[in-house]
Amino acid sequence: MTATIEVLTFDDVPIGRKHTIARTISAADVDAFAHLSGDLNPLHMDEEFARRTPFKRRVVHGMLTGALVSTTHTQLTGPGFAYVGQELRFMGPVFIGDTLNVEVTVVGKKPAKRILILDTMVRKQSGDAVLVGLSALKELRFA
Repeated sequence: MTATIEVLTFDDVPIGRKHTIARTISAADVDAFAHLSGDLNPLHMDEEFARRTPFKRRVVHGMLTGALVSTTHTQLTGPGFAYVGQELRFMGPVFIGDTLNVEVTVVGKKPAKRILILDTMVRKQSGDAVLVGLSALKELRFA
């Protein structure tokens, strides 16, 4: 038995629609991301190295945080859209053990190109913003 996947269209997604996910980042998450991406910077991988930096401990890759934005997009719209743009501003460090709350909100629509514009906000459990920006998702045309 196959599950039916609801594919939303551009017109199904109103301005103001939002979705939030929460995720606690583990050392295993950081290690897996490092090896998949090839970013083995010791700031992310080596506790002893990181202890000598202003951060005093391993820092989670900024793009791992950014990847969670993509997850949140898909949960907001379903599979009917492709990620076509992202502006990211990293506001502060994320550490192993931090719980991130990722929220995306549709703030604009470009009907001629069938593109959604989303506000992106990622906060740590303390409420501090660690990533902000805007995303663009384009509706896929299915045959």
